[in-house]
Amino acid sequence: MPDSLNTVDISSFLAGECTPEQERTLANEFVELARTIGFFYVSGYEQLVPQDLVDEVFRYNERFFDLPLEKKNALAYTSAKANRGYLSFGREQAAQVSGGKSAAEIEAERAANKDQKETFEIGNDIDPQYPEHWPREEDIPEFKATMNRFHILMHELHLRLMSLIAIALDLPSSFFEPQINGRNHCLRLLHYPPVPRAASNSRLGKHSDFGTTTLLFQDETGGLEVEAPNGEFIPVTPKPNTFILNFGDILSRWSNDALKSTIHRAVLPDLRPGEDPDGLTRTRRSVAYFCNPNPDAIIQCIPGLEGPTGKPKYEPVVAGQLYAQMLESEIPV
Repeated sequence: MPDSLNTVDISSFLAGECTPEQERTLANEFVELARTIGFFYVSGYEQLVPQDLVDEVFRYNERFFDLPLEKKNALAYTSAKANRGYLSFGREQAAQVSGGKSAAEIEAERAANKDQKETFEIGNDIDPQYPEHWPREEDIPEFKATMNRFHILMHELHLRLMSLIAIALDLPSSFFEPQINGRNHCLRLLHYPPVPRAASNSRLGKHSDFGTTTLLFQDETGGLEVEAPNGEFIPVTPKPNTFILNFGDILSRWSNDALKSTIHRAVLPDLRPGEDPDGLTRTRRSVAYFCNPNPDAIIQCIPGLEGPTGKPKYEPVVAGQLYAQMLESEIPV
């Protein structure tokens, strides 16, 4: 892995200005990064997702987490299948623990890497089975409308990006669409408050994401790191007007591990000139859009990726069941 991540510009693709050859080149770049790194910056998204809307979502991130605790707790997350609502500090433990350890060892390792964050999970607002946990309009006017607009546009962006992956795999550009068109995605607002630098360096334990892709916008604070093949962690330095794209476990399984789901974590940000080394860190905020297949989608090996044996590594599985099992392992209810 290089010392810094690649940046892929999708502006011409979204504008419909790419020739078929240019589109294929861009698609191949996506898949090559998916095979080797699994993480990269993406620029040029503003034609579909305006930057002023991204900025507005970050302002609402601050306003939501500034609400009194009792109002946030009234919106608490209650179900892994629903995957909606407020997660208070310490509720989720994302750190992945290697096998062969006792329950006590696993608990100790997760305690040492305890997440230092609170989050708010937002679904697609059209699911009759799992309603959203919206704050009251009088508490945060236009919060619901803004998040729904962002959710819809990010879904459209996700569909376009997945079409690039299909093209690079010599599949029809619409190959994934019937199984990802339900907007079954999770928009997550994240808040990492100031903490003592003398405390644990971990803000979010090392883990991989669950779904197909994650589109992550981060503020200027820093702290995100991605694991290189040699086991070292490389900083994912914030870059203006980009988001981070990484691939998740379900897409890795779908591709018979041809596409890489990479371990990453969040640590305390670097000390800046003039900051007190014995003081508190800066606040960190980010906005993640976790993309998932439709709950009834069957995840089975993509044609052509069966590998040299001709037999996929994984049995077919229903996406919604797999995703809920993954969430339940991290978030007790």
